Amino acid sequence: MRSSLDVASAAIIRAAQFEMSTVVMNHSSRSSLASVDSTTAGRLGMISLIYYFTTTMIAVVIGIVLVVSVKPGKWMATSIEDLVGGTKSAPCISTAIDTVFDLVKALFPENLIEATFRSEKVCMKFVNGSELIDSNVALKMSSEERSQYQEIPEVVRSDGMNILGLVMFSVSLGIVIARIGDEGAPMKAFFKSLEAVSMRLISLVIWLSPVGITFLIAAQIVGMKDPGKELQRLMGYMVCVLAGLSIHGLVVLPTLMITLARRNPVKYVYGMTQALLTALATSSSSATLPLSIKCVEENNGVDPRVARFVLPLGATINMDGTALYEAVAAIYISQCVGQDLSIGNIILVSLTATLASIGAAGIPQAGIVTMIMVLIAIGLPSNLFILIFPVDFFLDRIRTTVNVYGDSIGAAVVGKMCESDEVPDLSAITVARQSPKL
Repeated sequence: MRSSLDVASAAIIRAAQFEMSTVVMNHSSRSSLASVDSTTAGRLGMISLIYYFTTTMIAVVIGIVLVVSVKPGKWMATSIEDLVGGTKSAPCISTAIDTVFDLVKALFPENLIEATFRSEKVCMKFVNGSELIDSNVALKMSSEERSQYQEIPEVVRSDGMNILGLVMFSVSLGIVIARIGDEGAPMKAFFKSLEAVSMRLISLVIWLSPVGITFLIAAQIVGMKDPGKELQRLMGYMVCVLAGLSIHGLVVLPTLMITLARRNPVKYVYGMTQALLTALATSSSSATLPLSIKCVEENNGVDPRVARFVLPLGATINMDGTALYEAVAAIYISQCVGQDLSIGNIILVSLTATLASIGAAGIPQAGIVTMIMVLIAIGLPSNLFILIFPVDFFLDRIRTTVNVYGDSIGAAVVGKMCESDEVPDLSAITVARQSPKL
């Protein structure tokens, strides 16, 4: 056990760097929505936002259904103490109404500073006279035994970011900055600069991460009792992610293309071949953007005025593949450590994964940072992302390809829905971020 901790010590520092990056990146990237000129875009921008948000939610639901049904993490459950050390905290028992209340309240934090390191939720205390029982004991009781105790709701504050509230504030701030026009220009410039700096820092962390990840994986190998079953479990996770991406990319998006854009999805995909192969090779939606615009305009005949607005917007806020991956990964990790998620927590995963994917950096493996946001939201240690990191290099390329594919489908759908409108020339509007160079 000691040797495992020694090997993992260097990696814990690397995990802390990722977690530290989430606060800065959250505000800067989500506030980049300020770059969307809502006055100029009008109906075009509104339809684009609704389409992208809807497809992202569909992708998240597909991923959740698959991972909850297959339960790959249950194939060999491991206690959280074995993975990160320490003692597992007592679970929070709450009613369905309290869970919904917690979700709504989390969207509007009272103190933004406190929200960066503390969250709160309603948990039930079980009291019988002067006797107060632990929630671990209460979980093992039958409903009849538990009925003998008085259930008292209590607001419990615990360490960990209120990710949902921070993301909601950042998105709202970005939209308001865009709405007020020139008065918000200084703040928009500040967030653009902050975003460029944070992306450079995150790129450095990602570039150096192989060293820390090597120690993390080595620590896991040292403590493995049955490497074969661990590999089998990881393969189950990969199957869930790939199946979800396949369903979304081969069924949902083509169906939207046929029903909303009235176009042949096979011919459309053929016209996007160059951009999709580039996305697969680079694992960067930002680097693929110029080719995406070229393929959509020249090969598929989408109005350039629509394509040059919708595609950069999609490269910034539309991350179907990333959102699906985050939802599957978070639930898979919770299964691995034997932590069952309630319906409320699953809803929290879906909301956080959707909102966290908005404005996610279009650089390779930046999904790890937003993945940590989802883990923190459901109360799991951030360094548990090591459970999926060995296969992330491959899955990152597949989900990026789905992201780019979804953006291109969105351009066709929005173009069709707005073809009777007077569309202004929005080619000067740039909302996509470029991948920072090291």
